[in-house]
Amino acid sequence: MIKISVIFNKRFWLTFIKCFALAFVALMILIQIPELSYDFSRKQPIQISKPEELNSDIISHTTFVSITGTPNFDRAFVYQRYGLNYTYFTVEPYGICLIARTYDKVTDEWKDMHRFLGKLRPFDKQPFSYRIRDIYKEKFQEDIPENAFFLGLRDVPKPSGWQIGAVIFASLMWLVMFYMFFFFGRNRNQVAVNNKL
Repeated sequence: MIKISVIFNKRFWLTFIKCFALAFVALMILIQIPELSYDFSRKQPIQISKPEELNSDIISHTTFVSITGTPNFDRAFVYQRYGLNYTYFTVEPYGICLIARTYDKVTDEWKDMHRFLGKLRPFDKQPFSYRIRDIYKEKFQEDIPENAFFLGLRDVPKPSGWQIGAVIFASLMWLVMFYMFFFFGRNRNQVAVNNKL
């Protein structure tokens, strides 16, 4: 009885690890799909010139946009991650409802900018949005509203061979793993049984 229980537990955890590995690779693929969809989207940006045009009824997914406004660096900060410096700031007249990010160094010339080109998406769909929310709360005592948007400056739709290759490789790896985990041993055992017969 104890031996059967040990075998069951071993089989259960082995199956659990296999399913976890498959789910992890599938998640990596799913994360890339919206990015690929954006990269293959229209190359002509949607024009946004006033706060009324910035709402989830019009923009419900990642979209290439050109936004008219002026930068506000009163609530700007630099966020470091993976060795890169990202500058976050707001754009008027959209206020805290539009959080923009740039990789470039911000200079005095930025104050003369009136048009911002890049990738727009609902703020909560942006990776690490929870951390940016916390920073705004800590530094400026402001809560980013649920209907806010994130703007990645100069992120224009452009397919990347590396990204496409990564998705294809991950998809093939998932198929190979699925076959190896659930069919390869079974086929070999079935051949062994047939040979005995």
